[in-house]
Amino acid sequence: MKIQGAVVLITSAGSAMGRMLSQHYAELGAKLVLCDHQPHLLEETHTLCNALKASTISYTLSTTPTDDVDALLEYIEQTYQQAPDILINHWPNSAPPSLLLASEHINACLTQWGRMTNNFFVFGQRCAQRMRQSSHPGVIINTVSFNRVNDEHAMESTNAMLMGFTQSWAKELLPYQIRVGGVIPHSQSKHGQHHDYAELTRHTEYIVANDYFSGRVVTT
Repeated sequence: MKIQGAVVLITSAGSAMGRMLSQHYAELGAKLVLCDHQPHLLEETHTLCNALKASTISYTLSTTPTDDVDALLEYIEQTYQQAPDILINHWPNSAPPSLLLASEHINACLTQWGRMTNNFFVFGQRCAQRMRQSSHPGVIINTVSFNRVNDEHAMESTNAMLMGFTQSWAKELLPYQIRVGGVIPHSQSKHGQHHDYAELTRHTEYIVANDYFSGRVVTT
């Protein structure tokens, strides 16, 4: 798929990796839709992309953004008269609860984890639905960043979950010309560094540009 002129929706765009993804696709000439639930961080990303002369709109999500996704997609279709061509579904820095976690912290951690999983899935499901309705090819890229996670086992658990989503979604969406790929960091020793974010970002571009890439995950 050609990136220049494509409508690219980036979730968690205010995070460190989300910001790098946004700037990269701005430089490639995409029409950007940036969303996050942290308005000040989202605005910083928006400003940087505007400085690159990119067509950019931003959308602030609530702290429980599931209910916002349909409204956001309606806004995109009103603005650009089409569904997103590309969804970069970014999971930022949230690991599953440990079995060894103290009992008093379990409920809070499970609530956060459930919210993250739900939002990640809903973005994929709603975007796929809009792409199908528009009857033109689309791309969904699942990616994750770990800028504060120190537990390598937690990192492996999250990566495995994203790999599972990517492979199952790709099989479901194959008949509709919607490709699904994934990009995940490989080792704990590298994650969280800006050059690693840059490498992850370049791999997302590779997936978009390679029309035969689907159902696989690039590990960097």
